[in-house]
This record gives sequence, C-alpha cells and structure tokens, in this order.
Amino acid sequence: MQLVRPLHETDGGSLPAANRGWPGGAKLGVVVLMHLDHVPALPGPDAGIPPSSVALRGPYPRIMDVHTTSQHEYGLRVGVFRILDLLDELRIPVSVAVDAHSARHRPRLMERIGESGAEFVAHGVDGISILHDGMDREEQRAHLAESVGAVEEFCGVRPTGWSGLDYAQSTTALEDLAELGIRWTADWPNDEVPNVLATARGDVLNIPVSIHLDDVFSHLKRGIPIEKWADNIVSSARVLLAEDAPRDRTLVLGLHPWLIAQPFRFAHLREVLRTLRGLDGLWWARGADVAAHLDGERDER
Repeated sequence: MQLVRPLHETDGGSLPAANRGWPGGAKLGVVVLMHLDHVPALPGPDAGIPPSSVALRGPYPRIMDVHTTSQHEYGLRVGVFRILDLLDELRIPVSVAVDAHSARHRPRLMERIGESGAEFVAHGVDGISILHDGMDREEQRAHLAESVGAVEEFCGVRPTGWSGLDYAQSTTALEDLAELGIRWTADWPNDEVPNVLATARGDVLNIPVSIHLDDVFSHLKRGIPIEKWADNIVSSARVLLAEDAPRDRTLVLGLHPWLIAQPFRFAHLREVLRTLRGLDGLWWARGADVAAHLDGERDER
C-alpha cells in the first residue's frame, strides 16, 4: 500500500469542531468507551498481533498462550457484565466497541448491551487483526466492511462510530470509513477538543481518546499502579473543569473488561466513576451524542 501523510499532519486536515457548548452549560464532555475483543487461542500465521507466547514463551503453538486468550475470554464472559451493571447503577451512558467475531457469536452479550442503551461502535474483525499500511487497499476495505456489517446484522443498528484495535489506523483508513458512513472516531489523541478530519469521502469527527488514561495503556503497558491510574482520571477531570478554556473539552475514557473488571481492579473503577458522578459540570455522553450535538461542522479559524 502506498503511504500518504496522516490526515492530522496535512494542511487543513484537522480543524476544531464547531464550539457549540455542551448541553446544560457543562464544561467537560465525558465518553466511556468500552472495548470488546475476541482473541482466538490459535490465531494462525497471518495474525496482525501474534500471541505473546511467540515473544515470551515459544515455541508456538506447541506452547499455547492460554493465559492471554483466557483473560480476554474472561472479559467477554464476566467483566463486561460487571461494568455494564455499574454503569446502569450510576446512569452513565457508554459506547461499546464490538469486533465482528463478538457481534456474531455473543448474542446474549449483544442483547445485554442493547438493553443498557449503549451505542454499538465498529471495532474491527477480532482482537488480533489490526489495521496497518501493509494491507492491500481492497483487503482493508473488506476488513472495514466486515466490521461495520457484522455490527449492523447482529446488533440491529448500523454503527456510526469506529474505534480501531489498539486505536490503530492505516494512513488511508479514515477515507474508507467515511465511505461506509462512519461519522466519528476516538483513535487520534491529538487534542482535548473534538476535531474534524477531512477526507475525500467526507469528514470524520475525532473525539480524542485520553490515551494515557486508557486502562491498558496506563496500567498494563506503562506500569502505572492501579491506585495512581484512578487518581489520574479524577485529577484530569478536575483540571479540565477548573481551567478557563475557550472551548468546551472532552475526556474519552477507554476501558477493557478483561483488565479493569478483575475484582481487585474493579473496586478502583467503581470509586472513580462514583467520584466523577459527583462532580458538577460534566456531560456524560456516548460518542454518537457528541457527534450529533456538534453536527459534524468545523470551525474555520
């Protein structure tokens, strides 16, 4: 695939969205973005993300990475229900990124997500097939179409949001996503306000993920203690609320049930969300709510 400059690096490629102000005079929009990933036990030789046993234990598959795959299975069997119950209790809306495999094979889970009023977000094919610029363009288009189509068929609604596996995109993915009707993404941590990425197939609203608050990126990959992770989320919200900023900002909190819903970690998530729920000036929204509120318009400043 021919590489092109990422959209956020091109002249006029990323402009702030219209500054409409959040509903009710809120200063900070908070989006909870939960990721559901099916990780197969035997991913095969062409997996975009190889099992950790290849790097850590080997030789694979004679030594199967049962721990990693089982952890993700735990998230889909146990963790996601625990988080959904908490969000229902606190009356917090959620956007749920669902891969095609989970949409097809987890009907009870998809029903539970739908009952909660959550937004279904397209999230790729499975937990190992990551977007990258080594893909042929038609292969990429098929990958994205399968993801969007599976959510539409098995969840009953065509998704307007996209969240890539590990927030990854190729340099041409947004154009193909726009052609499929995707209106928003959270993959680009390039700002604290929503911004519009212009493509030849239409604009896509970016609601920037708070990448250093994502549970996997913070706690697992960077080794931040779970207590500190919890403090960082609350501190971030308080700073954003206290600052006299010219634009109303967003905080996108990425959660992975296989990690954060483990009981010893879940207690910290519950305390974080309860604390945030008690703060004034927050607008709790799904990604689709933010996109609808801003109506996809850009501010030509």
